[in-house]
Amino acid sequence: MEAQAQPTYGKYLIIWIWLITLLAAGTFISTLPISKTEAVLLILGISLIKTALVALFYMHLKFERSVPLWAVVVFPFFLVGSAVLLVFSSRLFS
Repeated sequence: MEAQAQPTYGKYLIIWIWLITLLAAGTFISTLPISKTEAVLLILGISLIKTALVALFYMHLKFERSVPLWAVVVFPFFLVGSAVLLVFSSRLFS
């Protein structure tokens, strides 16, 4: 089995530019004429993408085979989904 090559500095720069772009997009969402619920969901979605990029490239999980990648990626989705459900359920019952 052949090991994957580690990313170069250029790859890190591209990922960093994506992270900055997603940060700007998350900030820009608050100025859009959409409901707060839609804005929160969009910002959470962008945050999940940023989390995946950081975990995969800066924490080198993309190149690590001892940890099942699906567990690392799915667990944050579970946590964020639970938090969203808690927030919206508290709004329903108040």
